[in-house]
Amino acid sequence: MKLSQFIYVNFIAVLLFSCCANSAAVNASVKETLEDARKQFYAAIEDKKQIEPAIKLFGKIKQLAPKYTGRAQVYIGALVALRGKHAFFPYTKLKWARHGLAIMDTGLKKSPNDIEALFIHGTTCYYLPFFFRRGDDAQRDFKKIIKLMPQQRHAYDPKLIKNVVAFLLENAKLTDAEKTYLWKIGRLED
Repeated sequence: MKLSQFIYVNFIAVLLFSCCANSAAVNASVKETLEDARKQFYAAIEDKKQIEPAIKLFGKIKQLAPKYTGRAQVYIGALVALRGKHAFFPYTKLKWARHGLAIMDTGLKKSPNDIEALFIHGTTCYYLPFFFRRGDDAQRDFKKIIKLMPQQRHAYDPKLIKNVVAFLLENAKLTDAEKTYLWKIGRLED
């Protein structure tokens, strides 16, 4: 999968994550801020000038809704690591990537069962160069998403689930039973 396809798949998936059920007026503001932050996140992949505004938006989410602290922190970590993509010197690239990964890992520990946090963490680890040795982390995240899917999939837009399923079927190391399970979920979401 090319980087542009990855960006497109993740953008659709994350936008659809925004359709999760929220409760009350404050959550409406949080939902809007989450949508804006996600858009800013994907803009930052291509334009380094968008990294800082995205980090600020995810910081705002942490203040508005502490229940999203872990998820927001995973995004912030991915954005910090993204600074490495835009850095010129190899040492600087490595420094930012390692720092971002540490932030992501801490955020995931705070929200270990948040499918969106797992997806951002997993896809970021999946696309890192091999020498970071994060491929196993990505696969672990993908397996956990599959495990959580039966309890949580109805909380998300069916199109989101279909996109996550498609990504997992294409990129995760799956058993035949997991492939069959995901294929069925994908068909149910049609």
